[in-house]
Amino acid sequence: MRNKLLITITTLKGSKQYTISQLIKRFLITFILMIFIFLAISVVTIKYLKSEVENQSKTIKKLKETKFFLEKSNKDLKNKIEYKEKILNQINDKIADIEDIINFTPPKDVDSFKRLELAKLDLIDKKLILRAIPNGSPVGTMVVTSPFGWRINPMLHKKEFHRGIDLRAKFGSKVYAPADGVVEFANYHKSSGYGNLLIIDHNFGFKTLYGHLSKILVKRGEFVKKGDLVALTGNSGLSNGPHLHYEIRYLNIALNPKYFLNWNLKNYDKIFKKEKRVDWLSLIEAVKWQKKYIEKLKE
Repeated sequence: MRNKLLITITTLKGSKQYTISQLIKRFLITFILMIFIFLAISVVTIKYLKSEVENQSKTIKKLKETKFFLEKSNKDLKNKIEYKEKILNQINDKIADIEDIINFTPPKDVDSFKRLELAKLDLIDKKLILRAIPNGSPVGTMVVTSPFGWRINPMLHKKEFHRGIDLRAKFGSKVYAPADGVVEFANYHKSSGYGNLLIIDHNFGFKTLYGHLSKILVKRGEFVKKGDLVALTGNSGLSNGPHLHYEIRYLNIALNPKYFLNWNLKNYDKIFKKEKRVDWLSLIEAVKWQKKYIEKLKE
């Protein structure tokens, strides 16, 4: 035991003696075993990563093939679109020639086929439409004191939808019919707050309403012509001052009267772009049919 360090370990089971050389031997065995396990794990990990790399390579290859196919399809589609656009431009050029001849300017968002139909309108057609559908201001003034849409009711002080516009007018100002029609209602209307209310039923599903009047000059069932004097402005009902509450409805849908105030022969086409809830093409066809029918009756 000379030149060797003896280590004694005592436990409940007894005592054991080790020399330094034995401890080193055990340490080396344990170390070699750990290295072996590490190498085994490394080999397995490398094989797994290699397999994943191969799978990724296959996926990349498939993506490249898909990309090539999509690029080819996109190119073919682009060529087809360019061809269709060329044909459409030729059609638009022909329509534009017709429009130039008859001095017609279409709304920008109307498609080519509708533009072609609208372009067929002549001066008589336009005058018939402006006679049948409300246009212009019923009180002359164009000053809007309360616009169409959501607002705080000045009398009830709560948020509500304003279905018309309020036009500035002194007490007793004259109100004129903006189109031909039949008087549907001409009386005091308490539940709505409109006070003295006049409703005129026009052609093609249009109606106009006039509220807060001081006097109604027509009666229910009476036919009125565009420009006829029908009422006087006032302050009846829920109103905080003299003015005219003016509404335009199409099939009981409230439209913004502002678009119709400036509608006339000079800017006839603008209404088609501003008010999109009206099927103008169908309406125009109805006017043309009426015109043809009247011409046949004259024969």
